[in-house]
Amino acid sequence: MRNMKPKGEIASLTGLRGVAALLVVVAHYWSWTKVTTTEALPNIPWAGASDIGMAIFFTLSGFVIALSYSHWDWRERPAFNLVRLFFYRFARLYPAYFVFIIMIVLTWPDLQDLSDPGARSYLAPHLLLWQAWLPIKYGGELASNDHFHVSWSLSVECALYLGFGLGVVLVSMLPRWRYRTLMLGLVFFAAIWLLIDAAWTMREILMPDGWREGDWYLWLFHFSPYTVALQFGIGVAAYRISLLRIPAPAARLASELGFIGLVVVQGLCIAGWLDHTNDALPAALATATLMVGARSASVANRLLSGRSIVYIGTISYSLYLFHAMIPPLALHARSFEIYDQTAAFFHAVNLMSSIVLAIIFATGVYHVVEVPGRRYIRAAADRLLGIQRRPLERGFPAE
Repeated sequence: MRNMKPKGEIASLTGLRGVAALLVVVAHYWSWTKVTTTEALPNIPWAGASDIGMAIFFTLSGFVIALSYSHWDWRERPAFNLVRLFFYRFARLYPAYFVFIIMIVLTWPDLQDLSDPGARSYLAPHLLLWQAWLPIKYGGELASNDHFHVSWSLSVECALYLGFGLGVVLVSMLPRWRYRTLMLGLVFFAAIWLLIDAAWTMREILMPDGWREGDWYLWLFHFSPYTVALQFGIGVAAYRISLLRIPAPAARLASELGFIGLVVVQGLCIAGWLDHTNDALPAALATATLMVGARSASVANRLLSGRSIVYIGTISYSLYLFHAMIPPLALHARSFEIYDQTAAFFHAVNLMSSIVLAIIFATGVYHVVEVPGRRYIRAAADRLLGIQRRPLERGFPAE
């Protein structure tokens, strides 16, 4: 049987995206909602949860982009489809991101004087979402820690979308031969791996002035599009595998093993056996395995298709984008010198109230800004390109 169709809602993957969003939010809120000093917090490596959440996001992105757009006629209309891809991704990302930009500019006075060349040079790459493409610091910070903080991942996504479009055009122009997809995939992964290794080996030459080795490591391996391309590529490969005639028992097994793999990776991070340096690829491989059997009748898919987690997945983009702005609104002002039971109680109250407020805020942005903006821009793009409009699909992968 064929377990994956080119289109249609995949509720379990929407739920998986909800899990990824919660992993990131909880990992960040663990520190952001503390009522003690950082040193007094229990030594639980929650940062690994954020890494795993981002790996799930990027791997899912590769899968859904391939699912949504690889069936277009890239060979006959490459330029047309590249423009169409740009408009559709712009419609997906920018309405909520535009609200995010306004809130960031209102928060930081140093960005409000547009006559200042420094403000303009800071804003321009963030408005265009290419701030993470090159090794550049903004106000002395990497893109992941500057005023626009979480938007570094949107910048990475945009680079991956561009790479996907150009890659599909290139592949469509090549002649067909046996095992072409497999061979091209191996070439892609080998090329990316070798380029990253070369960039690390030549770091003394490539690092900008004033950068430390740690800065180069973080940018190259975690916050640039180049290493993340491996996770995205694993997602694309999972989509290609899902198109094969996989027997139903094998699809269910893949789904269960992928889910178990994610739980194991998270457990190893909590135990301290995996960390920021080596948790992303195992999480991406587990995610890809789960996605291969995403339409199967597995226990994992039933869990991920629950109404609550699917809802979180539906609003996950707005939740991720705005979650950093919520804790200051929810924090209890009391502080403690040691992390005792009382401190743990107030910490838990801060964390849970921040999560609830973040979900409420994300729900508003999703319904008032994200969905109407996406529909309007896509409809305008279709009219401009002469495409007959069709209602947007509900659920995953309405991208």
